[in-house]
Amino acid sequence: MRQSGFSVLTVILLTVVVAAGLVYLLIGVGPNVAGMMSSQKTTQLVAQAQFIVHRIAKCATDYPNGNNGQATHSAYPLDGNPGAISASLLVCPGNAQNLWSGVDGVYFPVPISDFAGWTYTNSSPVTISITSNQPAAYAGALADAVTRLGPVASSTDSTLTVKVIE
Repeated sequence: MRQSGFSVLTVILLTVVVAAGLVYLLIGVGPNVAGMMSSQKTTQLVAQAQFIVHRIAKCATDYPNGNNGQATHSAYPLDGNPGAISASLLVCPGNAQNLWSGVDGVYFPVPISDFAGWTYTNSSPVTISITSNQPAAYAGALADAVTRLGPVASSTDSTLTVKVIE
């Protein structure tokens, strides 16, 4: 015997399609998603900047007699002399260990997508910086990160710079 009319399976399938369409209309790929992505990048930038700054400062305070061979900020890690180096390569002059070797359970943070890696410069001031590979997409996230980090931070359209020490 053949059934006539709608089956339960057809009604469920139709309901799922309508619900998916409503979700797409309400969320879409518009400003809501872009705003969420920018907010997520801001949070990642702030968290990583604070973490890296604290790790560098911890090296200098744990080993105040460390000497990197430079005249400025000798207890802080050496940079490219002159110029920036990857922050993942920093060696504490007080114990000659990479800050991120994992000996004490601390590793370098996971790279943020759409950003180049963090760099470090030991000059006056000692700074860390990160640059966006898509400046137009993340200029707002960089500006928001500056607001959250306060006077130690500055940004251009593509780069966030954070002072570690003057």
